[in-house]
Amino acid sequence: MYKYFRIITLVMIAGLFVSCSDFLQEEVHTQVSDTRYNTPDGFNEAVNAAYYPLRSFYGTEQGLTATVFGTDTYREGADGDFKYMNRYSNELDAFDDISDWIWQNMYEGINITNTVIARAGAGVEGVSQEEATRRSAEARFLRGHYYFILVQLFGPVHLTTEETEGVELEASRAPVGQVYDQIISDLEFAIANLPVEAEQYGRATKPASEHLLARVYLTRATSDAAGSDDYQQAANLAETVINDYSFELLEDFADVHAVGNERNAEVIWAVQFSDNPLANESADDKNGNSSHLYFNFPYDQEPGLFRTVEFGRPFRRFRPTQFTTQEMFNLDDREVDSRYKKSFKDAFRVIDPGTYEIDGVQKDLAEGDTAIWFPGYNMPLAEQQEKDMQVITPEEYNSINFPPLWKHMDPNRAGVNVTAGSRDWLAFRLAETHLIAAEAYFYMEGPTSVNAIDHLNAVRVRAAWPGEEATVTARTPQALTSEGIDFILDERGRELLGEGFRWFDLVRTDKLLERAKAHNPDVVAPLGNLQEFHKLRPIPQAQIDRTEGGSDAFPQNPGY
Repeated sequence: MYKYFRIITLVMIAGLFVSCSDFLQEEVHTQVSDTRYNTPDGFNEAVNAAYYPLRSFYGTEQGLTATVFGTDTYREGADGDFKYMNRYSNELDAFDDISDWIWQNMYEGINITNTVIARAGAGVEGVSQEEATRRSAEARFLRGHYYFILVQLFGPVHLTTEETEGVELEASRAPVGQVYDQIISDLEFAIANLPVEAEQYGRATKPASEHLLARVYLTRATSDAAGSDDYQQAANLAETVINDYSFELLEDFADVHAVGNERNAEVIWAVQFSDNPLANESADDKNGNSSHLYFNFPYDQEPGLFRTVEFGRPFRRFRPTQFTTQEMFNLDDREVDSRYKKSFKDAFRVIDPGTYEIDGVQKDLAEGDTAIWFPGYNMPLAEQQEKDMQVITPEEYNSINFPPLWKHMDPNRAGVNVTAGSRDWLAFRLAETHLIAAEAYFYMEGPTSVNAIDHLNAVRVRAAWPGEEATVTARTPQALTSEGIDFILDERGRELLGEGFRWFDLVRTDKLLERAKAHNPDVVAPLGNLQEFHKLRPIPQAQIDRTEGGSDAFPQNPGY
């Protein structure tokens, strides 16, 4: 917790929920009187404000850098800052901007939720007890969410459930077990007091709380605070979300991330963005959901193309590893599993026709023809030269040229250079619920677990090309037996690639060092230096310096 009180003024902005008819119209207050939160309007403004810091983590460069970089699935592209996060080099220290950003924003969220919970408990004149309890449950869902992000990244953290009303200089690091106890308590309260369906899309719900708690138990099970029934609890909660509500896996994997289809039957809960510039204010300087920026490549430098809104801004922050494109999505699997084709854009059409020299050969490119093709296998140069297009093969992938991940693209931006995206971030979806259940059953029942196999196959059948369902289900039992948790991690990689899970997944399963070193050349010498202590992020030096007693009262994580 930062030691100075930060009531966020911008969090009172309208638009935490995206439907125009459902907009919560809050005034923007440059200074907020403490007594305002004791009024119905002020109290509800605080509830809405409590959602706001989610936008600092989901759909931002900071949140994605912390969860995508330095893993087995993604390494650094040619541009952008924060490469030290991918390399685990000496610049990853107590002055790291990413860790400081997340720490600061999560505690801002926690303080707002503490304010809501305190006022709801004391009673707000004009707000019924039923509504106060429901809003308090929303705040507890969010507080548990913020603390869960913090404890995964930093380990022991400052734990406070009290509203901060002035400058505070005292802080300490609560044991991981105590933090998890608070998270579980908050989410259990949310489950008991939230509706199955929210009155406004984007608010916390009972099934969203159950899904998050299942994820919490799955993660706690491999921590120092593990409970004897954590896997059973995770499995039970996941089964409830899967079986007791109306969520369902969409028939086509591509539809899950289709533009304009963000509100679909698979989504349990999403972080809200908007195409209203005022409502789309976010915590970083790019505003909105900026995830569309970071997984692309500079297509506009290739023959027959120029920059368009549809094809996106050609940032190249995150580059898929060869393991991702050639092993996790190997050529044989692509014949039966549609997710490579439906996750990556492997071809661009000509929009600037003309005659271009490609691989030493003059070629005429007509509008609508294929300009660039990533065939996914190493094609001989002579064969490439026979193609009337630019062919980029795996042996030619580098920090500039690689197949771009397409699930986050946002063609509805106002212009080619606009960075603010308006798509919701699909934080919880049913495919992940199945994968949580599969992992829990695997650890409880072993690699022959029928329950684990069934949940994996639910996801794999949906991913299969038509007619290949039997092929993908036949492979699962043998693969789970021979590969164990690595097969589950591969399945999570295929399903959830680039969605902000991977670093958490590898740390939770104690596979970060093994898999990142095996598949990400950047994490080992001469560029990188991934070590055991990197399974936690550094405590921001600003936090230590602002704490009375400094590092004696608030010690740094080992290794930093």
